[in-house]
Amino acid sequence: MDSITIYQTVYHILNKSTPLRIDCGRLCNRACCNGTNPGMIPGETMGMYLFPGEELVLRDVTFLEIKPLELESHPQRKMFLATCNAECDRHQRPLACRIFPLTPYLTGKDILTVKIDPRAAAICPLAKDLQRYELQPQFIQNVRKVCNLLISNPVLKNYIKDLSGIIDEYTSLFDLLDKKSFYSRRPN
Repeated sequence: MDSITIYQTVYHILNKSTPLRIDCGRLCNRACCNGTNPGMIPGETMGMYLFPGEELVLRDVTFLEIKPLELESHPQRKMFLATCNAECDRHQRPLACRIFPLTPYLTGKDILTVKIDPRAAAICPLAKDLQRYELQPQFIQNVRKVCNLLISNPVLKNYIKDLSGIIDEYTSLFDLLDKKSFYSRRPN
């Protein structure tokens, strides 16, 4: 299946699927939909990385600004960042928005899992405190179904492999920083 057909299918599957029964944007003041974050570096914007080819599906969406990115770690890969102007039409959201705060993850043995994206913890209460907020089982099931469709396309599967490596690096870095701060504390 080509990527445009996959996106149309997964958008349909996730169209009415949400992490909570309530509007989770009320928990964080729609932090992931604003395009900016008050605690960020001035001039920096927040956004969602688009999956490969998704920029073609979303090119006419007026509430998104889609910018090409150059990643030092993957100079050959064309990446795009979508930034929202806070006037979201939920039916035209990028895939990363639809599955947030979850992410597809391929293990070293090529086993697909769905997990909380550790990068989401900076802005999403759902990613920080899973004991308090339990994600809707139907949402998780739909995200798993979508991720299985994604890996049926070799380009998308390779992207998810790369994304899984980025998540591993991110997790390792923050684990290391946590340990350093723990060991650098003065004893009482």
